[in-house]
Amino acid sequence: MRILWPRYDRKVYYFAFGANLDASVLELRRIKLFDAYDFVLPDAVLRFTQPGFYNQHGYASADAATGHSVYGRIYQILASDARRMDYFEGEAVLKVHEKVYRQIDGCEFYYYRTTRVFEGLKPTREYLDYLLNAYATMDQVPQSYIERIAATEILEELKPVTETSLFVRDLAQWPRALRPIVLGYERSLHKLVEFSWHKSLLHWAIRI
Repeated sequence: MRILWPRYDRKVYYFAFGANLDASVLELRRIKLFDAYDFVLPDAVLRFTQPGFYNQHGYASADAATGHSVYGRIYQILASDARRMDYFEGEAVLKVHEKVYRQIDGCEFYYYRTTRVFEGLKPTREYLDYLLNAYATMDQVPQSYIERIAATEILEELKPVTETSLFVRDLAQWPRALRPIVLGYERSLHKLVEFSWHKSLLHWAIRI
């Protein structure tokens, strides 16, 4: 439908603060930008509380926090691209994100926030660099903010998860004898999703 009926008259505003700050990521996802400008999201804090595919692996989330701010960019994109973005962000099926809608200074926009807040998570070096490289081009980002993000401890080793979170939400509810089997199930599905998200026909179809 996006190819045959792109609906250029239907556009929305999306606030990016993670990997989507990097132009190469948007290009990979085939997200077309009609407008872009730096923006500060109030009453939110950037933390790595979104669980990833590995043990202690985390992605950025703009968690609610009165008096704090998150620096990023507002993008104007097609509504159809916004729907595809939901799949890239795991909101449409996996429900790992929720879409938060805000209206500030007359602009209505949305951003993604984790539905599962986990403490003590770490981003990979590649992921953290997406943010830091973008900050280097954004004049309004305070040096203290950049230094705080740059000081984030990174994930050095990609090890299998030791807790369930995405497919089995509460491992403690299962009988102790079955927990190793359930954890193995969770690990297998993590690998399947990671592979299909980045290397398979599914990824290609979402991009198209």
